[in-house]
Amino acid sequence: QPHARTNYGELISPAQPVPVLQLVDLDAKPHGRDALLGKWSYVYVGGEHCDRACADKLYQIRQIRTLLNEKRLRVQRVYLAPNASSLPTLHGQLAATHPDLKFYAEAGAAQPLRTLLGSQAADPQALYLVDPLGNWLMVYPANAESPGILKDIKKLLRISQIG
Repeated sequence: QPHARTNYGELISPAQPVPVLQLVDLDAKPHGRDALLGKWSYVYVGGEHCDRACADKLYQIRQIRTLLNEKRLRVQRVYLAPNASSLPTLHGQLAATHPDLKFYAEAGAAQPLRTLLGSQAADPQALYLVDPLGNWLMVYPANAESPGILKDIKKLLRISQIG
């Protein structure tokens, strides 16, 4: 087996489908995992408030998406909050600088997403890439640099016929 790799992010191996999620948006409208289907999704699992590190990460993925030019329409950015009550505050704080950012929170107390992420959830600034079919594909640690993330998504968009 080859030991070399061309991806910058850490592949989640084996690929795992996003679990059945009970998400709500800002208007308390329910969504399932379908909120992550159809587009490549950068998912940021954030807190109830967006601190400086959070703001920097959101800025980073906004710039990466912008650099994709016309292919940016195939990519969405998702902020996954810990609870629905924090969504209005987060939206108020971030909507002006991130108008295309989608805000969701897990509605159930079980939080299957955090269970799926397991030890990877220990990095609060990690960024997760979900493919258009709803599979966790990659994770980027807090210190991941933009050129590497951009190179990965450009390659995926070039070779992929989905999303």
